[in-house]
Amino acid sequence: MSLPARLMNVFAVPGDVFEEVRATRHLVSNWLMPALLLGIVGALSAFLIFSQPAIHQQLREKQEQALQAQVKAGKLKQADADRALELVDKVMGPATLKLLASAGAVIAGFARVLWWGLILVLLARWFFKARIPYPKALEVAGLALMIAVLGQIVTLLLTVNFSNLAATPSLALAVEKFDNTRRAHLVLGAMNVFSFWLIGVLACGLGRLTGSPWGRAVFVVLGFWLLQETLLILIGGNIGQMAL
Repeated sequence: MSLPARLMNVFAVPGDVFEEVRATRHLVSNWLMPALLLGIVGALSAFLIFSQPAIHQQLREKQEQALQAQVKAGKLKQADADRALELVDKVMGPATLKLLASAGAVIAGFARVLWWGLILVLLARWFFKARIPYPKALEVAGLALMIAVLGQIVTLLLTVNFSNLAATPSLALAVEKFDNTRRAHLVLGAMNVFSFWLIGVLACGLGRLTGSPWGRAVFVVLGFWLLQETLLILIGGNIGQMAL
């Protein structure tokens, strides 16, 4: 297959794509291009989302609510909370938010590919007693993350259409007023259609590289994802929404 064919076929026939990856020499383009697409689409999404006045207002309200919660708990004086909010307004304006979010999206695009490549290597070694080369794992991770590229596009459309940061293709859509300080809401936010699709495709790649059945591979990948999500929600607050 050509590179464009691999990038498209991973949506329909991932098994064929990963079988070719396993049988052929390592190609950097198999993971570099998806990483670039993740970064570009993520940066564009961040720029467009934070260009929405309604989104910026939501962020400010959440910051104000968090500060008021500190005041009510006696951890912060009202005067200090007011000064902190003024500082946030000066430093974290729309232009700054768009710049930081766009830059973060580019970095995150590459980080996700590198991270999942490493995880596939470790899962293969721990659960399948197989040693797969990291470059091959990177190819599988990169191609599989084309699912995440599509997920970013759908999330952008939902967020802009509803003017709501919680408008993602997940169970969070069922929550009228999403609160990222509530773990139950974060769990619903993590139940994303594209996350489960990605898990299935990653498991397909892991199975092809290790010669293992898809059912066993998906059980292992899903187990790791659940552990990752749980830890991020417990210790990382709303970072848990972006774990995968």
